[in-house]
Amino acid sequence: MADPAPKPAPGQPDRPVGWWLKEADRRLDGAFDRALGGQGSDRRTWQVLAALARRPESPARLVELLSPFDPPAVVSGVAADLTERGLVEEVAGLLRLTEAGRHVHEALSGHVADVRRQVRESLPGEDYATLVRLLGRLTEGLAGKSD
Repeated sequence: MADPAPKPAPGQPDRPVGWWLKEADRRLDGAFDRALGGQGSDRRTWQVLAALARRPESPARLVELLSPFDPPAVVSGVAADLTERGLVEEVAGLLRLTEAGRHVHEALSGHVADVRRQVRESLPGEDYATLVRLLGRLTEGLAGKSD
């Protein structure tokens, strides 16, 4: 007979891992919304700006880079919105930040650093590295043969 499911740690609600993963992502979105919302941006805007700040990308490559975070239509929509706002332009088949886009990226960087600091403070010492390692093991362990 199998052992019953382990009891949650004192003070921790009895929730399955999937709930915690979704709740953590929801709260990360909320932290980014609070940090970037006053700047007319959100987590997805930041991801596109940050990717293009590293180097210009084709629209298809940008979608590929950000596909772990959002479906292609969302990434394309954010890129289109940023283009309409004059923060991104397409030149010779590559999306790149405009001068205004570079300024917005720079302005948002401090706000993003604040969110990252919150994460570091929530997971001090080796906790962050341990969490990332465990999540990596979980995703590898759940990978199907076609993944």
